[in-house]
Amino acid sequence: MPTTYLTTLMAFTHFLTAYIHTLLYLRHLYPHESFLRTRFHNTPVHQSRHPNVCQWILDAVAAVKEELTKGTVARIAIVIFHPGITPSSSYEEEEGLGQVKILERYMLDVSSFPVLTREERFMDIEWQKTEAEREAERARQAEEDARIAAALAAQEESAFKGKGKAKKKEKKAPLDAEVAVDLSEQFRAAFITLSTRVSQLEQLPEGCSFNISMELKDEADVDPPIGHPQKWMPSQPSLQKTGRKGATVQDNGRQEGEDLGGAKVTPIRTVEAGVFRFETWIEEGKAKFNTRWPKSSFESSAG
Repeated sequence: MPTTYLTTLMAFTHFLTAYIHTLLYLRHLYPHESFLRTRFHNTPVHQSRHPNVCQWILDAVAAVKEELTKGTVARIAIVIFHPGITPSSSYEEEEGLGQVKILERYMLDVSSFPVLTREERFMDIEWQKTEAEREAERARQAEEDARIAAALAAQEESAFKGKGKAKKKEKKAPLDAEVAVDLSEQFRAAFITLSTRVSQLEQLPEGCSFNISMELKDEADVDPPIGHPQKWMPSQPSLQKTGRKGATVQDNGRQEGEDLGGAKVTPIRTVEAGVFRFETWIEEGKAKFNTRWPKSSFESSAG
């Protein structure tokens, strides 16, 4: 399969899907027994086995991909939050009962993704390679051509010898099978670094959930995708920016969302291959450190 912008974007959305599933496992948002351990880009990842969770993530990533294709997205955030309600009486006495508390945001800065016309999206991407890499690529291509030729010869031979025999069901190629080697290695490193960084974080309290959000580019012609049918909803005020560059915004005293940026930032990795480059990091919210969480909640989240 030729490497185009769209095929590379598809590889990224497959990566994002696995990234979300693995993060849910690492942060204990669902029981570990509900996950399946598998391999993706030659590294262990986890996938939820609950059909509703899987479908929700698929729908969310598909909606993200639609906006990425338009070139309007600056950042993608996997947001872990607490609804602010717990059966513990010690917490009920705290301020902000019932207010959603942003605990962690796992950020992917995709603002450097290329913005292409509809025609350019189907053009082949030429990866910048050294002479040794080009020679290795030619060797792999020669091996692939020989393999295809041998397979065609075998099919022709079986057409005479194996008439009437039931055909074996072809195996479906894995999602990472045709991803460029450079990009696949970068994805692999991102998964490994995510697991390492998350293992160093404090445990989450009981009852946390998650959602997917986007931050749009600061451009006057970029409008939020909240029309009908409504796939997206505006984020809570604490995650809203004041406005956009080039847009007319009345000075009504609004401040940038207090949960943007977090109280502590942990870098994960910069992924760079060819024309694709994005950065990943963790933002830990103020509520994670400023709220007196019940001890029993942390014990429950470690299970």
